[in-house]
Amino acid sequence: MKKNIEKDSLRQTIMDAAWDLFYKKGYENTTINDIIRQAGTSKGGFYYYFKAKDELLNSLYSFFDREYEKFYKTMDKSLNSLIQLKQLGQYVSYFIEGNVSPEFLCALYKSQLSNQTQENFLSTDRYYIKLVKKIIAEGQKKGEIRDDIPVDKLAHHVLVIERGIFVDWCVQAGSFSLGYFGAQSFEFYSEFMKPHNKTQ
Repeated sequence: MKKNIEKDSLRQTIMDAAWDLFYKKGYENTTINDIIRQAGTSKGGFYYYFKAKDELLNSLYSFFDREYEKFYKTMDKSLNSLIQLKQLGQYVSYFIEGNVSPEFLCALYKSQLSNQTQENFLSTDRYYIKLVKKIIAEGQKKGEIRDDIPVDKLAHHVLVIERGIFVDWCVQAGSFSLGYFGAQSFEFYSEFMKPHNKTQ
């Protein structure tokens, strides 16, 4: 058991080192040797967990989900479901803006497009995507979100719009506030999600 804990700890140390370097130096400017040196491990230690740098990159979605899970635990679950979605979306936008460079995020998306068999940053099994669906489903039950469209489709709308804003932020090299623009955009698509015969 102790050896398994130590191995998991080393994997996490490598991922922590990679996140820090990708943010500070950029994905393209960071080498595997840089990561090995910062993590204080060996090439054997690195390659035990990751076959290549892009595989390590794709595994970092767990960092995002860990932060989103922590934030969700602090949220007021009695709030209207649309408000919960807005608060979650704002947190996600500000977290990315403050902790992920445009080049780093762009590298994540590019890697996913070319390596779709690896751990998937865009996978529907991710905690964040399941969380969005959970809030929408609860909102439909409470009559706060339209129920004439299935949960999966509504969640897809939310995630595609959000992802589009993130990609635009990458393309424009972070020239606008991701958090502010994300919040403003939510006001538009939340109208689409309201029950047709009710107002918020």
